[in-house]
Amino acid sequence: MMTEWINALEAAVESLAAFILQFVYLVYLLIGCMLLIALICAPFLLGYVIYMDRQDAKAKRRASSNNTNATAPEQVKGRAPGLSEHASPFGQTEARAERTLEHPPP
Repeated sequence: MMTEWINALEAAVESLAAFILQFVYLVYLLIGCMLLIALICAPFLLGYVIYMDRQDAKAKRRASSNNTNATAPEQVKGRAPGLSEHASPFGQTEARAERTLEHPPP
């Protein structure tokens, strides 16, 4: 009876060890495939990054050359600068409005 139990335990341990070994092997294959794909794709990715960097540099050069040829901006029409600094305080404006209502202009 004891030998049967030992044989069953031994079989269980062997099957567990085989399962762990298969799992480790599959993980190893998966990582190996990912590295292989990365090594194959790396030159293309690097070439694309260099290409995009050159395109960006060209666009920046074009933008800077367009800025140097740009015309001066037009002056916005509106209130002259500094008028609000010389405006009378609100209380005086209100008093002037009340005087105008009391004595309307002819």
